[in-house]
Amino acid sequence: MKAAHIITLLLWAFGIVNLFEPFNGWLYFVGLSIFYILLVAHLIECLVYRNKILKSQDSPFVAFSMTLLFGVVYLGSIKES
Repeated sequence: MKAAHIITLLLWAFGIVNLFEPFNGWLYFVGLSIFYILLVAHLIECLVYRNKILKSQDSPFVAFSMTLLFGVVYLGSIKES
């Protein structure tokens, strides 16, 4: 697994853990911000790169899920045919 994948997963994990077991003080706001920024950014990427995602070799469900998780890191791995 690439470093970019690991970093993205760690950020998602930090944000999701903060949703279910909120941290104290400023760490709560940092975790909440990270979660919502990642969510909104990756949803926008799904909309903007919809055609590229649908043309990938993966099934649409897998491709959109990977884009939602990893964003441009996954999109960069899609081979243009």
